[in-house]
Amino acid sequence: MRIRTILVISIFFTTISVSIAQKSELRLFGAHLNEDPSKEAVQFGAVKNIKTGEVTLSNEEGYFEIYGSVGDTLRFHSLGYRDTTWIIPGIWFAMEEDIQLKVQPNIYSLSEVNVVRYYSYAHFKQAFKDLKLEKTEKEKAKEKVDTWQKSFADAIAWGKSDAKVASGTFGVSLSMGTKDKVVAQRKEVDRLLDIQDKSKRFNYFVSRDNIARLTDYKGTCLDSFMVFLNTSYHLHYQMQEYELLSSILRASANFKDLKGEEDWFVLPTD
Repeated sequence: MRIRTILVISIFFTTISVSIAQKSELRLFGAHLNEDPSKEAVQFGAVKNIKTGEVTLSNEEGYFEIYGSVGDTLRFHSLGYRDTTWIIPGIWFAMEEDIQLKVQPNIYSLSEVNVVRYYSYAHFKQAFKDLKLEKTEKEKAKEKVDTWQKSFADAIAWGKSDAKVASGTFGVSLSMGTKDKVVAQRKEVDRLLDIQDKSKRFNYFVSRDNIARLTDYKGTCLDSFMVFLNTSYHLHYQMQEYELLSSILRASANFKDLKGEEDWFVLPTD
């Protein structure tokens, strides 16, 4: 009886040892990756054995080969498909027909896109510059500075009072400190008025209408040249008239050399 019991126990542990050895043994096997439900082959999909770290790719027919053992986890990943995992069963190593693995396509949702057509990249840049955006803090501050021009009349009045002081007709009650303030205010008014005049002259020379008259450009060609002029030539309001004119004409000549052969440059609609 004792001998029979020992024999049964030995057979039991031997069976467990053989089973464990079979599960831990790495074997090479192959399978096909197919899209569900179309059954089309999934090409160049990545399959990884999580336990061993081995990674392989499916070929043009969706077929791949990898080493694994019973119980290992295979993970599939490919752009356009959902990640999928399989636990290797023992039957895979006993199957005579090819193993077929199904994966699901992944649908990506994109937000609506409005497509706007432009004649050229330069046209796009000009349209971008013309966008009406919310004013920045710097622009708001500039507006406040511009409102100072409304006080020019008051400042000029200070200047007139200073003239009366100089001629002795204003009265002796005006102190010397007040006179110094009037002089400083008058100088500031003259400086701002000079900047205002130069800015108006500059804005006229670089205006779209004046550029069109000087260059005969129209439409897309004019848009592109305005961008070219603003980005390649540093024009400013302190330049003399002849300097502005020569810079604009020189820019036009360079622009023709660079863009004269472009299709949009010679379009009859321009």
